[in-house]
Amino acid sequence: MKQLILIITLIFLTTGCQENSSGSGAYLMNNNGVNQNSLANRTQDKAQERKNKLEISKINNQAKIEIATIESENKLLVAKVNAKASEEIAKTDSKTKIKTTQIDAITKKEDTQMTFYVSISIVLVVIIALYLLYLNNKNNRKLKAKIHEDKLKQELELKEREHHEQRLHKMLDLVAEGKLSPQMEEEVILSISNPTQKSITSKK
Repeated sequence: MKQLILIITLIFLTTGCQENSSGSGAYLMNNNGVNQNSLANRTQDKAQERKNKLEISKINNQAKIEIATIESENKLLVAKVNAKASEEIAKTDSKTKIKTTQIDAITKKEDTQMTFYVSISIVLVVIIALYLLYLNNKNNRKLKAKIHEDKLKQELELKEREHHEQRLHKMLDLVAEGKLSPQMEEEVILSISNPTQKSITSKK
């Protein structure tokens, strides 16, 4: 910006010097009728013009150099900012991946634990069901055995009754035929009159 202001100032100064030189020449011509120093003035003006052009060229070159330097610095700054942003993005991506991996690991661990607990629960349920089935079968076997035992007892009692009745019938037949002694007849009559006592006696 300073170089631009300096260039504009030099241009104005050059223009002013040329106008002053032209005015001086005209003034001499007006006064003397002949411009005696026109050749020297022209040479001086050209030298001044070349000098001004050289200064302007130097200023332009310096301005270009500074602009190029600024652009280079800007590019470098932009590159640094982009590199920093890329680094931050890479760090963020890395942290995100790490967190994602940790979350996946925790999820897998929880799934494994859940599967383990479910498996244990299923095994316990199966064991309990088998135990209950075993108890049920055991009770059924006991019940069947008791029923069978009761049935055998009933059959035995029936057989004993039948046997006892058959004996009584035989004894009665013998009493009727008079083939028993009086003592035996008395026992037969007592057994008929009190069969419970006789049954108890026979069981003993």
